[in-house]
Amino acid sequence: MAPAWPLKDRSPDDQVAHPDPRLGAIGIPEIVAHYKAIIRKLDKPPVLIGHSFGGLIVQLLLDQGFGAMGIALNSVPPCGVVPFRFSWQGIKRLWLMFRTPFSWRKVLPLPTREQADIELRRTQGIELHLVPESGRIFWQLFGAAATVDFRNHDRGPLLLVGCGQDTCSPPEVQQRNHAAYRLSLARTDFAFFPNLTHLSIAEPGHEELAGYCAAWIRARLVEASPQVSVARDVLSR
Repeated sequence: MAPAWPLKDRSPDDQVAHPDPRLGAIGIPEIVAHYKAIIRKLDKPPVLIGHSFGGLIVQLLLDQGFGAMGIALNSVPPCGVVPFRFSWQGIKRLWLMFRTPFSWRKVLPLPTREQADIELRRTQGIELHLVPESGRIFWQLFGAAATVDFRNHDRGPLLLVGCGQDTCSPPEVQQRNHAAYRLSLARTDFAFFPNLTHLSIAEPGHEELAGYCAAWIRARLVEASPQVSVARDVLSR
């Protein structure tokens, strides 16, 4: 299953042409509640997998008792973990993002993509579709809405994945995120892929990443039910 975020169940072209004004009212709690409602309808707790901001949603859901286990890829970190690389470039990027607060309380316009990135993705056969987003979710990263209990011993296992070429959510951010869970008795693992960027789930080399995640899931399922034969195709994509 890959259910869309609230108000995102339309084609990218339609979202760009007709932005939903209600999107500006969507925040992290609404997104988490949206997925809780989906999970409650399932026969058993699912394996949660999220990329970037979705990785934060996975961590919040696990912390709140939803999901059998979770994988957070190139994750935006929870509140309390420094979300950028310690450099003037990282500080400048954060300043540019938040210097105009009023515009961030509504629906964000599409960002301008760098030409070098556009050309790189074209050579890789990748087409990116950018859609409007709620500014509320970014401001909430610094408050209770993005807070997890790093000492929660009762949540499911969590795998955090960092990528060496990721400049959006650098690997040291993932390592700080992983270290924040050090006092929890719940299993928390970290995996590093040096040659992948923030687009790790789609670019060349993603097969190795997917295979690693599938093996990690199988191992956790065997640990939970060692007498049960685990299907080899537990992760279909």
